[in-house]
Amino acid sequence: MKPVHSLLLVLSILAVLPVVAEVEPADQDNAINLNDKDFPWQLVVDRGKILGCVYDNKFYSLGAILILESLPRKCELASDRNGQWQQLSEAELLLLQENVKQQQAVQREATYIGNEPINEQEARLIRYLRNVKKQTEANTTRLRN
Repeated sequence: MKPVHSLLLVLSILAVLPVVAEVEPADQDNAINLNDKDFPWQLVVDRGKILGCVYDNKFYSLGAILILESLPRKCELASDRNGQWQQLSEAELLLLQENVKQQQAVQREATYIGNEPINEQEARLIRYLRNVKKQTEANTTRLRN
């Protein structure tokens, strides 16, 4: 890949990061605190090697994506069988960017009507009406066939 394309890809990802940072696929609230005695550590420690990644004194499982101030990192298994934070490939970065856009669209659809924000009760009612519409359309299609 040409350096210019790599630079453009990084810049496009960086442009999305302020929004992505709000999404955080590997949310720190879902991580396991290393001092948690109730967590079954025997499932993720194999012969002294941690099968996952550690960040900020918290454990993340393999495949977790952590988005912080820098580019997103993915937890992968290193050759020494320890988890290690590695950069996402270009394809993974593009998929992440697309998923973030989809999440933002869903979030916007769920909390706004046009440019007006809606409250929780209105959002619940709209979700209900959309589900009823989908079920009605599915039943109508099934009856036609």
